[in-house]
Amino acid sequence: IPGLGKSVGTYYGRNFHRWIGIGPFQFQPSEFSKIAVVIYISAFLVKLEGIRTKNFKTFLFPGILIGMILLLIVSEPAFGTSVQILFMIIALIFIDGFPMKKLLIAFAAFIPLLFILVDRVGYRKKRIEVWLDPYKFRFDEGHQLVSSFRAFMDGGWSGNPLSSGYSHRYLTYSHTDFVMATFAEDYGFIGCLILFTVFLLLIIRSFHLIKRLKDNFGFLLGAGIITMISMQILINLFVVTGVVPITGISLPFLSYGGSSIVTIMISLGIFLNVTRKENFN
Repeated sequence: IPGLGKSVGTYYGRNFHRWIGIGPFQFQPSEFSKIAVVIYISAFLVKLEGIRTKNFKTFLFPGILIGMILLLIVSEPAFGTSVQILFMIIALIFIDGFPMKKLLIAFAAFIPLLFILVDRVGYRKKRIEVWLDPYKFRFDEGHQLVSSFRAFMDGGWSGNPLSSGYSHRYLTYSHTDFVMATFAEDYGFIGCLILFTVFLLLIIRSFHLIKRLKDNFGFLLGAGIITMISMQILINLFVVTGVVPITGISLPFLSYGGSSIVTIMISLGIFLNVTRKENFN
């Protein structure tokens, strides 16, 4: 949207239209759409339980609405965020009790579309090539991933937080999507193990709380929020270690980025609201 949307160009000629600017403030609407989708899907699944006769029209409007959101996010482009939202929806449907067999069939139907979205878009196809052989592209697109590998290696067992290591000097965007690589270099394997333990305790404790909820909407909403945070942690860790291709997913609580941290804080605020003691069985 001219005058409202903010774009960023890259050195390989691709423009990303992911931000809205209002005066001095700038934010990513796709980050806030995660919360909106979790709330909407949770409410729809609860409403669905009260509908005796379900037909095509029952799912038409929700399908169109979610499809439009995903289409807009893919067009930014923010492919990683759209995939994250898609998996969040699948997880919520599964948690609500939808048969696994039918869920896998529905997911399989999306695979050709995902393939087209990757294969027919130059920069995504390039990211796959870089992911498969990052050292071949270590002086251009593969530099970020190769530098991340170097940071993990230099971190060793205990790291060295008092020195400005390789990642601080040479790893691009080390404070955003690849902040985990810098953390690993500074605090080593032991520091990473402590951080992963804290993340795991948060997730386990959260699911322990939502299991005691008497409200089905609160249960689904809480499960959706924890699934959203868990997936974001998992995808980011997979990216910085080269398990999956590079995508712009931040690490909760650590990555720099106003929209991301505000989204996480809002989500946890909602979670604390639905898991108050008076809501327990």
